[in-house]
Amino acid sequence: MIRGKVKNFWGKAIAFTFVILFLLSMISGFLVDIQWFKEVGYLGVFFTSFKAKLIIFLPSFFIFLLVIYFYARFLTQSYIQMGQVVYDDFYLKRRNKLMLIISSIIAFVISFIFTNAFWYKILEFINGENFNLKDPIFNKDVGFFIFKLPLIQAILGFFMTMLLFLFVISFIFYAIEKARDGIVSISFMKNSKSRFFAKQIAYFASAFLLLLSAVFYIKALNLVYSPRGVAFGASYTDINVTLPFFKVLSLLCLFASFVMFFFILKRNIKGIISVALIIVALILFEEIASFVVEKIIVSPNAREKEMPYLKYNIEYTRKAFGLENVKEREFDVKNDLTLKDIQENKDTIDNIRVTEFSQSLEVFNQIQAIRNYYRFNDVDIDRYVIDGRLRQVFISARELDNSLRDPKFQTWQNKKLFYTHGYGAVMSYTNTVTQTGLPQFILKDIPVSGKINIDKPQIYFGEINNDYIIVNARNNEIDYPYGSGEKETRYDGKAGIRLSPLNRIIFALAYGDLNIILSSNVTSDSRIILNRDIVKRVKKIAPFLNYDEDPYLVIANGRLYWIIDAYTVTDRFPYSEPYFGINYIRNSVKVVVDAYDGKVDFYLVDKNDPIALTIGNIYKGIFKDIKDMPQEIKKHLRYSEDVFMVQATVYEKYHMKNPISFYNSEDLWSIAKYKNSDGSERPVEAVYQVMKIFDDEEFLLTIPYTVAKKENMVSWLAVRMDKNLGEMLLIRFPKEKAILGPQQFNSRINTDIQISSLITLLNQQGSSVILGETNIIPIKNSLLYVRPLYLKAQGGKSLPELKKVIVNYGDTLVMEDNIGLAIKKLFNQTISEQYNEEDLKTLIDKADETYKKAIEAQKNGDWAGYGKFIKELENIIEKLKQKAK
Repeated sequence: MIRGKVKNFWGKAIAFTFVILFLLSMISGFLVDIQWFKEVGYLGVFFTSFKAKLIIFLPSFFIFLLVIYFYARFLTQSYIQMGQVVYDDFYLKRRNKLMLIISSIIAFVISFIFTNAFWYKILEFINGENFNLKDPIFNKDVGFFIFKLPLIQAILGFFMTMLLFLFVISFIFYAIEKARDGIVSISFMKNSKSRFFAKQIAYFASAFLLLLSAVFYIKALNLVYSPRGVAFGASYTDINVTLPFFKVLSLLCLFASFVMFFFILKRNIKGIISVALIIVALILFEEIASFVVEKIIVSPNAREKEMPYLKYNIEYTRKAFGLENVKEREFDVKNDLTLKDIQENKDTIDNIRVTEFSQSLEVFNQIQAIRNYYRFNDVDIDRYVIDGRLRQVFISARELDNSLRDPKFQTWQNKKLFYTHGYGAVMSYTNTVTQTGLPQFILKDIPVSGKINIDKPQIYFGEINNDYIIVNARNNEIDYPYGSGEKETRYDGKAGIRLSPLNRIIFALAYGDLNIILSSNVTSDSRIILNRDIVKRVKKIAPFLNYDEDPYLVIANGRLYWIIDAYTVTDRFPYSEPYFGINYIRNSVKVVVDAYDGKVDFYLVDKNDPIALTIGNIYKGIFKDIKDMPQEIKKHLRYSEDVFMVQATVYEKYHMKNPISFYNSEDLWSIAKYKNSDGSERPVEAVYQVMKIFDDEEFLLTIPYTVAKKENMVSWLAVRMDKNLGEMLLIRFPKEKAILGPQQFNSRINTDIQISSLITLLNQQGSSVILGETNIIPIKNSLLYVRPLYLKAQGGKSLPELKKVIVNYGDTLVMEDNIGLAIKKLFNQTISEQYNEEDLKTLIDKADETYKKAIEAQKNGDWAGYGKFIKELENIIEKLKQKAK
């Protein structure tokens, strides 16, 4: 007996301890969130969401509790009275207490689900902005369909579910009572309990029909999303058959809700069945009528019948995806460039990209990581003014990745206190490489050296790490490797939450890490830095935005910043064709994160986006005006590649404005594709490039189109940056001319005897050939096609080296060591000394290096090597002579 009591005591104690720890963990997590949102300056955002949830949860909990509890009590008391059973007060109190507990649990669960499902929809309903654009069928503002209809529809569905839940409770109570009476079969209307249950059914049936009336009204509104016709949105059949039926059904269900209640109470079985059959018959008849109209009236005359609705689809899809203002320009390809044209477009040619993302990233990680705990996660493309000229560059952050270290060195102190940050960045030109085919660096090494100044090279916030770190501990942090040791530093930024004695306990509970309390290096002046992954950081602040998963690094005013594209989407835009699960998108917000301080700023760049404006109404002050963005950062804003690719995909079909052409699919396009070695196809990638489209060189994001299921190029879409951010330009090529597409350019490479023979030879000599992306560059009335060729030795940690550049102009295809030589060969002119030619200093340095190699070979008795180096030296001297002329 005693042993059993002891076991029971310890069981309860353990359970109680787990409950307390769970509650403490939840509370500590809540307190951590409050302090973190305060630290980053968005406490208002946190409390707006929290207050909204609380305001919705508390009333809904009490309402659901009262409904469930008193309904259960009503059923229980009713059946007790009908059963003529007398219970003592003690039993009734215990029963009511038990019902209250069960009702509370059920109400809590329902309220929790309800709150999480509806809180943001309710805020959108209250704060939703108008689009100042009305749908063509119901004449309602588009904002109604995006911000209000979803909530109405969701609440309607919720009430239908609750109604079913209450009916199930009623049925269970009735079944239990019948079982107590010893009656196996449930006889209807034969006794008081059955009659009582029949009344319940009458109430439920009446309520159900009332809700069903609203459902048909909502279904009528949802016809603007109908997929039935030749295009998305309400079609001829939807408007002329389905819509009238839904209106009739809505009114009929409203009327039937009262009639059904009367029939059930009067036990009029025929009347009940008649009402139900009429509703079912009308629903079935609508399906039949729609099918008949579609087959007999619409299909034989589809173009005429669907034309008005097709116009709506074209208009609203183009507006929803931001394609209604694409500027178009005819481009008559003549391929008649002159030397003067080349000189006038020198900056465009100088910025033709010949280096590749993946190959550059591989090189960066092999020769610029410096230590095994540094890693370059990604390569971004941008533009900087270097030596007075706008140059296109690759840039990448050198981030800390403790997971790369030997596991025995991955101690808590190393990861949390000592190795806390990455260091600096590398930058290379995209249009030129070294003599060995490797990137030509603008920024490199540790400490960072190069042509752009970085005063704060430490990277505490980036793409790789999200683990917390502790700064301003007793120990110094490792800043960067220096010789055989390391330089140390102490963090002097603004990020982090002070670890007071109480906070140490709170954070230890929240992260389940006692080292925060036990470490002697942590003091009250120490600060803990959380959420260091920049995408996760901004998502935690503003989860209601969608984010580009590829942030890009920017150097501005001597500091490192990350820019993240944020965009708004919906799948509720009337008449707009869905793509990738959405039918509206805007690149409305730019997010800037300081790599040192972790400061996050949201800048609104599209003040005409109602979804972004609605977010601003909900979360007051979350967005800053784009005018307040520092100019040095603003210079590096890009248009989101994710958004552009969605728009480019939509534009394959929706460049056609004429509904007749659209219906006949007369001018379908396709984003240009490559064929892989196995015959499968993959779309070309959108390319950022600097070129002259109007008066000056500018940064563009471009994609080529071909005729659908063909390979010849038909157009070229670009989106502009800088002061024209988001402006789109379409270049149309003449339909009567066959313009090379990227795959045709590749086929020309494969069929060129000299080039294909060299590629085959290179692939057979212990190396593999890697062909980069094709760049298509419009200049004047001509097109240049450029594709880089990399060579990588097989095995080991060999580096991909740019060895050749293949260029096509008109009917001429050339392959040279660099873009400058290729241009010279194409035009048979000495155009410039800028195209990756060796300058005097480079030649002198190379002569000195070659001479030293020759002397070294001579000392070692390597006469074959000596002869080779002397020959190379003679060639360099000859080049120097030419330069001297």
